[in-house]
Amino acid sequence: MALEHPVLLTGGASGVGEATAKLLLERGHKVVCIDIKPSNNADVEYHHCDLSDPASIDAVLEKLTGPYSSLLNVAGVPMAVGNELTMKVNYFGLRYLTERIWDRVVDGGTVANVSSIAGNNWRKRRGFLLELMAIEDFDAGVAWWNENAEALETDAYTFSKEAVVVYTMVLAGKGLSRGIRVNDVGPGPVDTPILPDFTNDIGPENMQALIELVGRPAQPVDIGEALVMLAEGQVSWLNGQHIIVDGGLMAGISSGWKK
Repeated sequence: MALEHPVLLTGGASGVGEATAKLLLERGHKVVCIDIKPSNNADVEYHHCDLSDPASIDAVLEKLTGPYSSLLNVAGVPMAVGNELTMKVNYFGLRYLTERIWDRVVDGGTVANVSSIAGNNWRKRRGFLLELMAIEDFDAGVAWWNENAEALETDAYTFSKEAVVVYTMVLAGKGLSRGIRVNDVGPGPVDTPILPDFTNDIGPENMQALIELVGRPAQPVDIGEALVMLAEGQVSWLNGQHIIVDGGLMAGISSGWKK
């Protein structure tokens, strides 16, 4: 059964977002897509938006009246675009949009964020992350990042995804009073156009070893299936969770699988 209201999807023009949009449409849902790139899918309602720019987000929000049954924050960038831009798109823009569209998500609706297995070790920087969560202003948050980046002892991509994991937990608590469940999906390597950027970040040999452990990289649809499940709210008592969708990669690393 189709959701009563549309699903609002960021990053729906390519990769995981595009695959997710197709799955939602196939299941009878209406999809509103926002992306910096135009969508080639004529069946979605598309709006241009640059998530690194609060003014661009404000402009698209004037066009998005809602209500929405679900918000799927899929858009993200690799570290190859630069540290500050990585933080702006992957965390600050995601949060800025979510906070301002929150009242247009229906009671009993869902929110799902795409993080990464790179966010798994968020506990190592829990203090920094909670400090960041307390900063609501976009520009103040960016300033905090620039002041603290070296002390974090990790890269911008990893920290941005750790921030998404913790923000998911924070938002899940906020949603309790309205029955809105919030979770995130943490993919491993996914075969999208930006996979080479991630390969460059960790090294070709390391990436190959990760992929060989589970036999192949994920396809965008593999991650899309998890996002559709969350959008539809198929598991009613699932809330505030970092759901790793990696074909068993983390299990293999943790328990010593060998090929």
